[in-house]
Amino acid sequence: MSFLWPFQLLGGSMRIEGQFEFDGTSPLAVWSFLTDANRIAQCLPGCEKLEQTGEGAYDLQMRFGVGPVSGVFSGSIRLHDLQPTSEYQMSVNGSGTPGFVNGGGTVQLTAADTGTLLHYSGEISAGGPIASLGQRMIGGAARMAIDQFFKCVSTKLQGVGSES
Repeated sequence: MSFLWPFQLLGGSMRIEGQFEFDGTSPLAVWSFLTDANRIAQCLPGCEKLEQTGEGAYDLQMRFGVGPVSGVFSGSIRLHDLQPTSEYQMSVNGSGTPGFVNGGGTVQLTAADTGTLLHYSGEISAGGPIASLGQRMIGGAARMAIDQFFKCVSTKLQGVGSES
């Protein structure tokens, strides 16, 4: 497994970009996991609720904390422009006592010699109390949450084999 995360602030929004390698796992297996709300909820740190509300649309409730700012975000996730097993776009918005978060990005999957390489990129904007923490603190917490999520996905996929 490898993990890369450049994180930079661009005019009020944060640019995220990274990759994760799923060793011994096919793109189909990774795609199937990442487009299944029940399976995502098993690995998403702080997830209290993730339910499908329509084709590619989900309502989300998650607990998130960074330093002295914590609370529950409620919002939605929408997957669109799906190109099965290789790419999709994602839009996210949420708000709660910690403030608000809006963003969008792309997830791409490619077959690699040893499994599947996932690359993600996008921009996120945040406001309210959580934004007062600054880029470094938010970036560190986001890196940890994303790394924890992908490691969990990888572990669960290894547990069921690469052909699921």
